[in-house]
Amino acid sequence: MGSNQILLDCDTGIDDALAILDFTARGGELLGVGSVHGNVPAPVGARNTLRVLEIAGCDSVPVCVGAARPLAQPLMTAENVHGRDGLGNTNQPDPQRALAPGSAAEQIVRLAHQRPGEFTLVAIGPLTNLAVALLLDPELPSLVEDVVIMGGAVEVPGNVTPYAEANIWHDPEAAQLVIEASWRVTLVTLDATMQALLTPADLQAIRSAGSQRARFAAAILDHYISVYQQWLPGRTCPLHDPLALTLVLNPELATYRELPTLVELRGAQTRGTTVCDLRSDPAAVAPTPASGWRNVRYLDQLDVERFRALFVEGITSA
Repeated sequence: MGSNQILLDCDTGIDDALAILDFTARGGELLGVGSVHGNVPAPVGARNTLRVLEIAGCDSVPVCVGAARPLAQPLMTAENVHGRDGLGNTNQPDPQRALAPGSAAEQIVRLAHQRPGEFTLVAIGPLTNLAVALLLDPELPSLVEDVVIMGGAVEVPGNVTPYAEANIWHDPEAAQLVIEASWRVTLVTLDATMQALLTPADLQAIRSAGSQRARFAAAILDHYISVYQQWLPGRTCPLHDPLALTLVLNPELATYRELPTLVELRGAQTRGTTVCDLRSDPAAVAPTPASGWRNVRYLDQLDVERFRALFVEGITSA
Protein backbone atom coordinates (compact mmCIF):
# COMPACT_ATOMS: atom_id res chain seq x y z
CA MET A 1 0.00 0.00 0.00
CA GLY A 2 1.01 3.64 -0.07
CA SER A 3 0.45 3.94 -3.83
CA ASN A 4 -1.98 6.40 -5.37
CA GLN A 5 -2.69 4.13 -8.37
CA ILE A 6 -5.31 1.42 -8.02
CA LEU A 7 -7.46 -0.90 -10.08
CA LEU A 8 -10.81 -0.96 -8.29
CA ASP A 9 -13.34 -3.77 -8.12
CA CYS A 10 -16.67 -2.76 -6.58
CA ASP A 11 -20.43 -3.28 -6.36
CA THR A 12 -21.26 0.39 -6.35
CA GLY A 13 -23.76 1.17 -3.69
CA ILE A 14 -23.62 4.05 -1.26
CA ASP A 15 -20.33 3.44 0.56
CA ASP A 16 -18.59 2.42 -2.70
CA ALA A 17 -19.68 5.76 -4.18
CA LEU A 18 -18.39 7.66 -1.15
CA ALA A 19 -15.07 5.80 -1.40
CA ILE A 20 -14.63 6.73 -5.07
CA LEU A 21 -15.50 10.39 -4.44
CA ASP A 22 -13.06 10.67 -1.52
CA PHE A 23 -10.21 8.73 -3.14
CA THR A 24 -10.26 10.74 -6.36
CA ALA A 25 -10.57 14.06 -4.50
CA ARG A 26 -7.40 13.37 -2.51
CA GLY A 27 -5.11 12.51 -5.39
CA GLY A 28 -5.91 8.87 -5.96
CA GLU A 29 -5.71 7.62 -9.53
CA LEU A 30 -8.12 4.99 -10.83
CA LEU A 31 -6.63 2.98 -13.68
CA GLY A 32 -9.92 1.20 -14.20
CA VAL A 33 -13.01 -0.05 -12.39
CA GLY A 34 -14.83 -3.38 -12.59
CA SER A 35 -18.33 -3.98 -11.29
CA VAL A 36 -19.48 -7.13 -9.53
CA HIS A 37 -22.72 -8.46 -8.06
CA GLY A 38 -23.26 -7.59 -4.41
CA ASN A 39 -25.03 -4.47 -3.22
CA VAL A 40 -26.85 -4.44 -6.56
CA PRO A 41 -26.62 -6.53 -9.76
CA ALA A 42 -23.36 -6.02 -11.64
CA PRO A 43 -24.87 -3.97 -14.54
CA VAL A 44 -26.52 -1.59 -12.06
CA GLY A 45 -23.25 -1.25 -10.19
CA ALA A 46 -21.46 -0.41 -13.44
CA ARG A 47 -24.02 2.26 -14.28
CA ASN A 48 -23.70 3.73 -10.80
CA THR A 49 -19.92 3.74 -11.11
CA LEU A 50 -20.06 5.70 -14.36
CA ARG A 51 -22.37 8.26 -12.74
CA VAL A 52 -20.16 8.64 -9.65
CA LEU A 53 -17.08 9.08 -11.84
CA GLU A 54 -18.88 11.87 -13.71
CA ILE A 55 -19.53 13.65 -10.43
CA ALA A 56 -15.88 13.12 -9.47
CA GLY A 57 -14.67 14.57 -12.78
CA CYS A 58 -13.03 11.29 -13.84
CA ASP A 59 -14.74 10.72 -17.16
CA SER A 60 -11.83 8.87 -18.76
CA VAL A 61 -11.63 5.96 -16.29
CA PRO A 62 -12.71 2.74 -18.05
CA VAL A 63 -15.51 0.78 -16.36
CA CYS A 64 -16.16 -2.90 -17.19
CA VAL A 65 -19.07 -5.06 -16.11
CA GLY A 66 -18.01 -8.09 -14.12
CA ALA A 67 -19.47 -11.28 -12.70
CA ALA A 68 -23.25 -11.43 -12.59
CA ARG A 69 -23.41 -14.06 -9.84
CA PRO A 70 -21.23 -15.95 -7.34
CA LEU A 71 -19.22 -19.02 -8.29
CA ALA A 72 -21.28 -21.57 -6.36
CA GLN A 73 -24.42 -20.09 -4.80
CA PRO A 74 -27.47 -18.05 -5.85
CA LEU A 75 -27.29 -14.30 -6.40
CA MET A 76 -28.19 -12.14 -3.39
CA THR A 77 -28.28 -8.34 -3.44
CA ALA A 78 -28.77 -5.62 -0.80
CA GLU A 79 -31.15 -3.00 -2.17
CA ASN A 80 -32.73 -2.97 1.29
CA VAL A 81 -29.59 -1.16 2.47
CA HIS A 82 -28.56 0.83 -0.61
CA GLY A 83 -31.93 1.63 -2.21
CA ARG A 84 -33.60 0.29 -5.32
CA ASP A 85 -31.04 2.07 -7.50
CA GLY A 86 -28.10 1.37 -5.19
CA LEU A 87 -27.61 5.10 -4.62
CA GLY A 88 -30.16 5.83 -1.93
CA ASN A 89 -33.10 6.17 -4.33
CA THR A 90 -31.71 9.48 -5.57
CA ASN A 91 -32.83 8.75 -9.16
CA GLN A 92 -29.57 9.72 -10.81
CA PRO A 93 -29.59 10.54 -14.53
CA ASP A 94 -28.13 8.04 -16.94
CA PRO A 95 -24.36 8.37 -17.39
CA GLN A 96 -23.13 10.14 -20.50
CA ARG A 97 -20.66 7.48 -21.66
CA ALA A 98 -20.62 3.79 -22.41
CA LEU A 99 -18.97 0.92 -20.61
CA ALA A 100 -15.54 -0.31 -21.69
CA PRO A 101 -15.39 -3.57 -23.70
CA GLY A 102 -14.54 -6.86 -22.07
CA SER A 103 -15.20 -8.18 -18.58
CA ALA A 104 -13.87 -6.91 -15.27
CA ALA A 105 -11.75 -10.07 -14.83
CA GLU A 106 -10.21 -9.58 -18.28
CA GLN A 107 -9.44 -5.97 -17.39
CA ILE A 108 -7.57 -7.11 -14.26
CA VAL A 109 -5.42 -9.54 -16.25
CA ARG A 110 -4.79 -7.06 -19.08
CA LEU A 111 -3.70 -4.18 -16.84
CA ALA A 112 -1.57 -6.48 -14.69
CA HIS A 113 0.41 -7.47 -17.79
CA GLN A 114 0.58 -3.91 -19.10
CA ARG A 115 1.68 -2.43 -15.75
CA PRO A 116 3.25 -5.20 -13.66
CA GLY A 117 3.88 -4.20 -10.06
CA GLU A 118 2.68 -0.64 -10.63
CA PHE A 119 -0.73 -0.60 -8.92
CA THR A 120 -2.69 -1.92 -5.97
CA LEU A 121 -5.72 -4.09 -6.68
CA VAL A 122 -8.55 -3.00 -4.38
CA ALA A 123 -11.79 -4.94 -3.96
CA ILE A 124 -14.69 -3.44 -2.00
CA GLY A 125 -17.34 -5.93 -3.12
CA PRO A 126 -17.58 -9.72 -3.43
CA LEU A 127 -14.41 -11.27 -4.84
CA THR A 128 -15.81 -13.13 -7.86
CA ASN A 129 -13.97 -11.01 -10.45
CA LEU A 130 -10.63 -11.49 -8.70
CA ALA A 131 -11.19 -15.24 -8.51
CA VAL A 132 -12.09 -15.46 -12.21
CA ALA A 133 -8.98 -13.40 -13.07
CA LEU A 134 -6.86 -15.89 -11.10
CA LEU A 135 -8.44 -18.75 -13.03
CA LEU A 136 -7.78 -16.95 -16.32
CA ASP A 137 -4.14 -16.30 -15.42
CA PRO A 138 -2.59 -18.28 -12.54
CA GLU A 139 0.54 -16.10 -12.83
CA LEU A 140 -1.44 -13.00 -11.83
CA PRO A 141 -0.01 -12.82 -8.27
CA SER A 142 3.48 -12.37 -9.71
CA LEU A 143 2.25 -9.22 -11.47
CA VAL A 144 0.16 -7.66 -8.67
CA GLU A 145 1.99 -7.27 -5.38
CA ASP A 146 -0.73 -5.85 -3.13
CA VAL A 147 -4.42 -6.68 -2.85
CA VAL A 148 -6.56 -4.68 -0.42
CA ILE A 149 -10.01 -6.06 0.37
CA MET A 150 -12.86 -4.59 2.36
CA GLY A 151 -14.25 -7.77 3.85
CA GLY A 152 -14.32 -10.21 6.71
CA ALA A 153 -14.88 -10.12 10.46
CA VAL A 154 -12.45 -11.56 12.99
CA GLU A 155 -13.35 -10.63 16.57
CA VAL A 156 -16.69 -8.90 15.94
CA PRO A 157 -20.04 -10.24 14.67
CA GLY A 158 -20.75 -10.47 10.97
CA ASN A 159 -23.24 -8.18 9.27
CA VAL A 160 -25.08 -10.74 7.13
CA THR A 161 -24.92 -13.75 9.48
CA PRO A 162 -23.76 -13.88 13.11
CA TYR A 163 -20.29 -14.78 11.83
CA ALA A 164 -19.88 -13.65 8.21
CA GLU A 165 -19.31 -10.25 6.63
CA ALA A 166 -21.25 -9.54 3.45
CA ASN A 167 -18.49 -9.26 0.83
CA ILE A 168 -16.97 -12.61 1.85
CA TRP A 169 -20.36 -14.29 2.37
CA HIS A 170 -21.62 -13.28 -1.09
CA ASP A 171 -18.98 -15.55 -2.67
CA PRO A 172 -16.98 -17.61 -0.15
CA GLU A 173 -15.36 -19.83 -2.81
CA ALA A 174 -14.03 -16.75 -4.60
CA ALA A 175 -12.75 -15.29 -1.35
CA GLN A 176 -10.84 -18.49 -0.52
CA LEU A 177 -9.24 -18.53 -3.97
CA VAL A 178 -8.10 -14.93 -3.53
CA ILE A 179 -6.75 -15.53 -0.02
CA GLU A 180 -4.87 -18.67 -1.11
CA ALA A 181 -3.07 -16.85 -3.94
CA SER A 182 0.54 -15.81 -3.39
CA TRP A 183 0.05 -12.04 -3.50
CA ARG A 184 0.00 -9.96 -0.30
CA VAL A 185 -3.56 -9.55 0.97
CA THR A 186 -4.74 -6.93 3.43
CA LEU A 187 -8.26 -7.43 4.80
CA VAL A 188 -10.00 -4.30 6.08
CA THR A 189 -12.57 -6.06 8.24
CA LEU A 190 -15.63 -5.04 10.23
CA ASP A 191 -13.34 -4.96 13.27
CA ALA A 192 -11.91 -1.73 11.81
CA THR A 193 -14.76 -0.32 9.75
CA MET A 194 -17.28 -0.46 12.59
CA GLN A 195 -14.99 1.94 14.44
CA ALA A 196 -15.03 4.35 11.49
CA LEU A 197 -18.41 5.94 12.13
CA LEU A 198 -19.54 9.23 10.61
CA THR A 199 -20.47 11.80 13.27
CA PRO A 200 -23.25 14.44 13.16
CA ALA A 201 -20.55 17.11 12.88
CA ASP A 202 -19.03 15.31 9.89
CA LEU A 203 -22.43 15.09 8.22
CA GLN A 204 -23.11 18.76 8.85
CA ALA A 205 -19.76 19.70 7.31
CA ILE A 206 -20.63 17.70 4.20
CA ARG A 207 -24.11 19.23 3.97
CA SER A 208 -22.67 22.74 4.32
CA ALA A 209 -20.16 22.34 1.49
CA GLY A 210 -21.27 23.63 -1.88
CA SER A 211 -19.56 21.32 -4.34
CA GLN A 212 -21.44 18.84 -6.52
CA ARG A 213 -19.43 16.07 -4.85
CA ALA A 214 -20.62 17.10 -1.38
CA ARG A 215 -24.25 17.60 -2.41
CA PHE A 216 -24.36 14.13 -3.94
CA ALA A 217 -22.66 12.60 -0.89
CA ALA A 218 -25.13 14.26 1.46
CA ALA A 219 -28.08 12.95 -0.56
CA ILE A 220 -26.98 9.33 -0.54
CA LEU A 221 -25.85 9.53 3.08
CA ASP A 222 -29.35 10.55 4.18
CA HIS A 223 -30.66 7.19 2.97
CA TYR A 224 -27.73 5.20 4.34
CA ILE A 225 -27.95 6.77 7.81
CA SER A 226 -31.69 6.18 7.93
CA VAL A 227 -31.12 2.48 7.22
CA TYR A 228 -28.40 2.19 9.87
CA GLN A 229 -30.65 3.67 12.55
CA GLN A 230 -32.13 0.18 13.00
CA TRP A 231 -28.68 -1.09 14.07
CA LEU A 232 -26.78 1.89 15.48
CA PRO A 233 -27.86 4.59 17.96
CA GLY A 234 -28.13 8.14 16.67
CA ARG A 235 -27.64 9.37 13.12
CA THR A 236 -24.46 7.69 11.97
CA CYS A 237 -23.14 5.04 9.60
CA PRO A 238 -19.91 3.09 9.14
CA LEU A 239 -17.56 4.11 6.34
CA HIS A 240 -16.63 0.58 5.26
CA ASP A 241 -15.36 1.12 1.71
CA PRO A 242 -13.92 4.63 2.20
CA LEU A 243 -11.63 3.24 4.91
CA ALA A 244 -10.20 0.60 2.57
CA LEU A 245 -9.35 3.15 -0.12
CA THR A 246 -8.01 5.66 2.40
CA LEU A 247 -5.54 3.09 3.70
CA VAL A 248 -4.14 2.68 0.20
CA LEU A 249 -3.27 6.38 0.17
CA ASN A 250 -2.48 6.63 3.90
CA PRO A 251 -1.29 3.28 5.26
CA GLU A 252 0.28 5.10 8.22
CA LEU A 253 -3.19 5.60 9.71
CA ALA A 254 -3.03 2.04 11.05
CA THR A 255 -0.73 -0.56 12.48
CA TYR A 256 -1.03 -4.10 11.17
CA ARG A 257 -0.69 -7.73 12.16
CA GLU A 258 -0.59 -10.97 10.18
CA LEU A 259 -2.83 -13.94 10.95
CA PRO A 260 -3.21 -17.36 9.30
CA THR A 261 -6.56 -17.19 7.53
CA LEU A 262 -9.03 -19.20 5.50
CA VAL A 263 -12.71 -18.92 4.56
CA GLU A 264 -15.23 -21.42 5.93
CA LEU A 265 -17.06 -23.06 3.02
CA ARG A 266 -19.02 -25.95 4.53
CA GLY A 267 -20.56 -24.88 7.83
CA ALA A 268 -24.36 -24.71 7.85
CA GLN A 269 -24.26 -21.70 10.18
CA THR A 270 -20.73 -20.45 9.51
CA ARG A 271 -20.36 -20.49 5.71
CA GLY A 272 -18.54 -17.37 4.58
CA THR A 273 -16.84 -16.77 7.91
CA THR A 274 -13.29 -15.40 7.89
CA VAL A 275 -11.47 -17.91 10.10
CA CYS A 276 -8.24 -16.72 11.72
CA ASP A 277 -5.86 -18.57 14.01
CA LEU A 278 -5.64 -16.23 16.99
CA ARG A 279 -3.39 -18.48 19.05
CA SER A 280 -0.21 -16.83 20.25
CA ASP A 281 2.00 -19.70 19.06
CA PRO A 282 3.07 -18.81 15.50
CA ALA A 283 3.81 -22.48 14.84
CA ALA A 284 0.26 -23.55 15.68
CA VAL A 285 -0.70 -23.34 12.02
CA ALA A 286 1.90 -23.39 9.30
CA PRO A 287 0.17 -21.70 6.32
CA THR A 288 0.80 -23.53 3.08
CA PRO A 289 -1.12 -23.57 -0.20
CA ALA A 290 -1.99 -27.21 0.39
CA SER A 291 -3.52 -26.50 3.82
CA GLY A 292 -5.74 -23.70 2.57
CA TRP A 293 -4.36 -21.35 5.22
CA ARG A 294 -2.50 -18.22 4.17
CA ASN A 295 -1.02 -15.35 6.18
CA VAL A 296 -3.20 -12.26 5.71
CA ARG A 297 -2.55 -8.75 6.98
CA TYR A 298 -5.15 -7.09 9.22
CA LEU A 299 -5.48 -3.71 10.88
CA ASP A 300 -4.41 -3.73 14.51
CA GLN A 301 -4.79 -0.12 15.64
CA LEU A 302 -6.54 2.62 13.61
CA ASP A 303 -6.37 6.41 13.95
CA VAL A 304 -10.12 6.88 13.59
CA GLU A 305 -10.14 10.64 14.15
CA ARG A 306 -7.53 11.25 11.47
CA PHE A 307 -9.34 8.98 9.05
CA ARG A 308 -12.64 10.82 9.52
CA ALA A 309 -10.93 14.19 9.06
CA LEU A 310 -9.36 13.04 5.79
CA PHE A 311 -12.68 11.64 4.56
CA VAL A 312 -14.58 14.87 5.26
CA GLU A 313 -11.77 16.86 3.67
CA GLY A 314 -12.03 14.79 0.49
CA ILE A 315 -15.82 14.82 0.24
CA THR A 316 -16.11 18.56 0.86
CA SER A 317 -13.36 19.58 -1.57
CA ALA A 318 -14.36 21.49 -4.69
